[in-house]
Amino acid sequence: VGAGTFDIARLAAGGALVATEAVLRGDVDDAYALLRPAGHHAERDRGLGFCIFSNAVLAAMHAREVFGVERIAIVDWDVHHGNGTQWAFYDDPTVLTVSVHQDGRFPTDTGGLAERGDGDGFGANVNVPLMPGCGHGAYVATFERVVVPALERFVPELVIVASGYDAGGFDAMAHM
Repeated sequence: VGAGTFDIARLAAGGALVATEAVLRGDVDDAYALLRPAGHHAERDRGLGFCIFSNAVLAAMHAREVFGVERIAIVDWDVHHGNGTQWAFYDDPTVLTVSVHQDGRFPTDTGGLAERGDGDGFGANVNVPLMPGCGHGAYVATFERVVVPALERFVPELVIVASGYDAGGFDAMAHM
């Protein structure tokens, strides 16, 4: 955390909201907002893992509250588990959260297969922890066999993607 971090995080969150609004108003068919920090570790009451605000969570809540979107899916393929996104909707059956991440990376205490949601939200949380070094083929298989079928079953009105930048094979902080 350094000078300007809060302002940069606010701009990133605002960018997520503007992109969401543009899609839901019909101004564009799809939107891609290149945002840093991603925010998927931020929790309801604290920042965590270089994240202050969860851009995907804020975009989903904005879509629901302002535009009345009832079924939202958030797909996160950052090398680290999207714990903040998961916990924001863990008991909510109207938001499907899917995290494809490297097993055993930060945060090490979340992101397991058994974390499937709670109460009415049971089954609306999907974690796919991949083995370090598994490579491109494992990602393709995961999307073909897990992510796409989960989205097809859920039938979301809006899909938000948190596309992490550190799942590449040459990233020094990961081993994918």
